[in-house]
Amino acid sequence: MILSERPLADGRSPQSRSSDRSWVSRFVVHAPADASQERLFRDYGVAAQRVMNRLRTSRSGSRTCAEILDMVCGEAGEPMVRALEASHDDVRLYRNALARVRDGEGYTVGERAEAALVLLVAAGCSANVGRAVDYTTEYIRCLMGGRLGTPTSCPVSLDPKKTQVDLVLPRVLGFVRIVDGVIASEPYWVSSGSAGAEIGALATGAEDITDVAGDVSAHHARVWYEAADAGAGRWMLSDLGSSNGTVVVDGDGSAPLRIAKNEAVEIHPGDEVRLGSRTTFVLVEGAAEMAR
Repeated sequence: MILSERPLADGRSPQSRSSDRSWVSRFVVHAPADASQERLFRDYGVAAQRVMNRLRTSRSGSRTCAEILDMVCGEAGEPMVRALEASHDDVRLYRNALARVRDGEGYTVGERAEAALVLLVAAGCSANVGRAVDYTTEYIRCLMGGRLGTPTSCPVSLDPKKTQVDLVLPRVLGFVRIVDGVIASEPYWVSSGSAGAEIGALATGAEDITDVAGDVSAHHARVWYEAADAGAGRWMLSDLGSSNGTVVVDGDGSAPLRIAKNEAVEIHPGDEVRLGSRTTFVLVEGAAEMAR
């Protein structure tokens, strides 16, 4: 989930070596902190979204966003603090940033959990707290439309009633363009309250997405929210008879799924959507006010 798909000098990607225990042990797990190689890892935000999706959908016991936030910021996250201490990094800075993510106002529980995982992944992969905080701050600014602000002296407590209300608010799904394994755009938001959006080279609707490569069809794919009772529902993606195909890569690491022409599949935050051979989006969840 966190190793890069980009080939190294020998033509093999770090992801393709994930089953090579000796390589993973030498270059990833037990590599000296000052020798950490960022080229071995995915973009930290993409990796964090994949981790979050796995935690939320694990067959062995899925976790809620509140549980994920507690896990990263609580006792379960202490091994990262100890690892940073062992490498003589700035643990105080890490704790300060984590506290602001946990207590920051204006974000949903899901957004705070996602930001906390981004900070955790960035710190672990870069072995550099300063760089991890800078990345997380920019991630929040670009993808969540805000900043890592100072909490008030008496932050509003998170209670189950508030969480339940959040679940029935309008949803938005963001499409973030990925180029060469790194984030290359701000999110293109699609609202659950709209009729959906087309993705294509010549799409012209208000929420339509045209940030695509040349092998993407004029009207390539369509995304929409399929509502159900009690505020539940699901996001759907269909291929509109494109020339070069639409593929969904589940965030839990499942095999890529090619969508048959004029058929639809369910999609989730953390998934990747590939149009043709040169356009990739990663899906992110956002607050209702972010929709264009």
